[in-house]
Amino acid sequence: MSFEIFIGIITGLGLYTGVRTIIDNSKKRGILQVVLSIIAPLLAELWCLKKTSFVFGGTNWEFLVQCATVDKMIEPWLILILYLFLIGLTIHNIMKIRENNK
Repeated sequence: MSFEIFIGIITGLGLYTGVRTIIDNSKKRGILQVVLSIIAPLLAELWCLKKTSFVFGGTNWEFLVQCATVDKMIEPWLILILYLFLIGLTIHNIMKIRENNK
């Protein structure tokens, strides 16, 4: 699975879950979910646009890993942490939605 497809799936699931959370449960958690679902892929894509200025010929995922591990840059780590938080919030909200539907 390519990096862009993975980001698309997480973004779509995050947006759907965020809207459902706003409608069903908590407006604050839902709004946070929607905002993160928009900001996280935007930041990842903006960072990967720098790939041409670094003269890097690999994929976006390889570029993020290279910048984080070899070049020791903080930005790719922050993007990864943001995605981990988004995934955790999505799972939490899905569990809350399922709990409310029972």
